Amino acid sequence: MSSVKIREGHLGFYDEYGTKKFALLEEGQELKIVRELPDNKYICDVVNPTQRCKDHGGYHGMTVEAYVQNLEVI
Repeated sequence: MSSVKIREGHLGFYDEYGTKKFALLEEGQELKIVRELPDNKYICDVVNPTQRCKDHGGYHGMTVEAYVQNLEVI
């Protein structure tokens, strides 16, 4: 699927899909779209998380929910 990144100004905690865990994703963090949900959300996998992301619960391959307006195409 497509690769996207977190848009500038949208640093924040994102829900891990299917769990009640969260991870900090920074501006520029790369994600791979897995599928689209009907409510303007994408299910994405985290690609090469930053150290700050790892320190706040993120990991490579983590599946998160992200709103379309928080993402931009690479």
